[in-house]
Amino acid sequence: MKILVGTFLGFLLVFFPTIILNPVIAQNPQIDSLKQKVIEGIADTSMVSTLNALSVEILNEEDIPKALFYSKQALEMADSLGYKRGRAYALKNMGLAQYYQGEYLKVLEYWSESLRTFEVIKDSLGIANMANNLGAVYYSQGSNTKAIEYYLKSLGISEKIKDTLRIATALINIASVYADTPKDYDLALNYYNRLNPYLGPLNDPQVRTYYLMGVGEIYFKKRNFSEALRYYEEALPLAQNISDQTESLLQLGKLEFQIGDTEKALNFLEQAKKGALENNQQLQTVQALTELGKVYENTNSSKALDMYKEAETLAKEMGVKFELKDIYKGLAKVYAIQRKYNAAYEYQNLLIATKDSLFNLETDDKIRGLQFDFDLQKKEDELVTANQKVQILDQNLKISALEVKRRQYVIYGTVLGLLLVFVLAIGSYKRYRYMKKTNKIIEVERERSEKLLHNILPEETALELKENGKVAAKRFESATILFSDFKGFTSYAQNLSPEELVRSVDYYFSKFDQIMDKYELEKIKTVGDAYMCAGGLPFPTTDHPLKMVEAAFEMAQVMEDMKINPEPGIVSFDVRIGINTGPVVAGVVGLNKFAYDIWGDAVNVASRMETLSEPGRINISENTYQLIKKVYECEPRGKVLVKNKGEMEMYFVKGRKIIRHQKAQTEVNT
Repeated sequence: MKILVGTFLGFLLVFFPTIILNPVIAQNPQIDSLKQKVIEGIADTSMVSTLNALSVEILNEEDIPKALFYSKQALEMADSLGYKRGRAYALKNMGLAQYYQGEYLKVLEYWSESLRTFEVIKDSLGIANMANNLGAVYYSQGSNTKAIEYYLKSLGISEKIKDTLRIATALINIASVYADTPKDYDLALNYYNRLNPYLGPLNDPQVRTYYLMGVGEIYFKKRNFSEALRYYEEALPLAQNISDQTESLLQLGKLEFQIGDTEKALNFLEQAKKGALENNQQLQTVQALTELGKVYENTNSSKALDMYKEAETLAKEMGVKFELKDIYKGLAKVYAIQRKYNAAYEYQNLLIATKDSLFNLETDDKIRGLQFDFDLQKKEDELVTANQKVQILDQNLKISALEVKRRQYVIYGTVLGLLLVFVLAIGSYKRYRYMKKTNKIIEVERERSEKLLHNILPEETALELKENGKVAAKRFESATILFSDFKGFTSYAQNLSPEELVRSVDYYFSKFDQIMDKYELEKIKTVGDAYMCAGGLPFPTTDHPLKMVEAAFEMAQVMEDMKINPEPGIVSFDVRIGINTGPVVAGVVGLNKFAYDIWGDAVNVASRMETLSEPGRINISENTYQLIKKVYECEPRGKVLVKNKGEMEMYFVKGRKIIRHQKAQTEVNT
């Protein structure tokens, strides 16, 4: 459950009470009056305030370009007059206009400068206001640590000036962030409980509702249903608007169902459905119908089917995939209960397809979050002074000198290691050949089914599944993982027909599959335009980094060949490739439609390598570089910031060191 003040719009409405999302109207007397004052007035501080007020009124009617125009005029005039308060509010209004356009970096730029200006003039109310709004921006972009930092600053200032409403809002905001993580539930409860001294004096039913619903939600997540019920029941009569009332009824219905009181659950959910229908709350209607379907599943499958089908129709019209996932899951279950297995199978397939779609959306959100952090860090780096840069450069030179010494010691060990790798590679290859030969003895009548199984699982994994009925997860101390995706794929997907898009992706992925077979590498999965493969498993080998790099070059060449010799009906893309080497855990997940997958930090780093690569190039980590540097020419990129990993060394692979490689081979053969 998302509480309104826990959303960014909710924060803005607390501190920008005149910004209400109303339909654009033909005329606005207030705007006309302010424009007349601008025409008749002179350039003074009063004019700055008028321009700021005009900007807010125009933004209220969603004319963002004009709102920016007047707020920029206010900023220029405030700067010329040295009027810092007017400057602070002009920057605040410019940031708000940029927020409505989704330009979050510009929002941070304007609001950070507004905050600094409020701090210069020691305007505590303005400081608390902007700190809260900056926290909201960071929270909306997934930067919870920065969000907490600004929310705490807003809380501290609000407590000093004894602004009860802002204290309550800051406490709810902080608690909402901590409520996102199970390990921080108790910390969230602590901040919610700090609201108690302010609820009485504030006497605001809406704030109290948010407090009660927030605490109830945490107890619900902790499966302390009795406490959750107490808070939800107290919140219900306090709800001041239809949306809050419907949300309270929905939560009570779900809670009573969990407790086991079906009758009460149905009563609350029917009320929620009725209220949502009467007030055209389409999303809440879908949610109420879905929850009713869950309640009826085991007692009245026909009734459950009616609820789910009605919810499905409305959810499809709205395009709400998260709700459709629950609906398809319920329909598959109900049809199975009714022994209508064809229908159950159909909805199970729809459920899988919807989950894949949601996974792609989550991946896109993560990528956008990474890009936001990268762009933000880039702006912060631009503020570093020249003296700091010199210090950083000096430190890097010292590190480089130490690295040279370390590499000298590594060379001796590498020579011996190469001999050992060669011997192990021969042994691993012979073992693989023996296993491959043995598999050909399998009975003819089972060959067809095994081919299908081997298409989705590695050979060794398939054998283990047949013998034991399950597959144990295995750890591989060294595996090389490759990620690739097509640049601008989303833009192409919007402009191409589905048939042409699928035909193009199938063409390239088929070529990639042939390359994987050629180098005895393991294709793991594809998600949208992303292709993932690994070497060194399911049979441990030692040459997987070299094979993976060679395969990466051939994948890039496939894309270049299409540009040179285009084929009808096939779209040309640019490909980004990232590679990392490290330990992974591999296994089979699920009971139906088995999927072989790998997990581990090495996989995450490989994904980061691809994200930070460039079109047509192969970006590798330090781990992979150390394993291939004798054979391939690499271009150091230096340390690159990676989200949740800090700075990491990266390299672009340029090509083979042909002469050195031949010389090394001659020495080994001798």
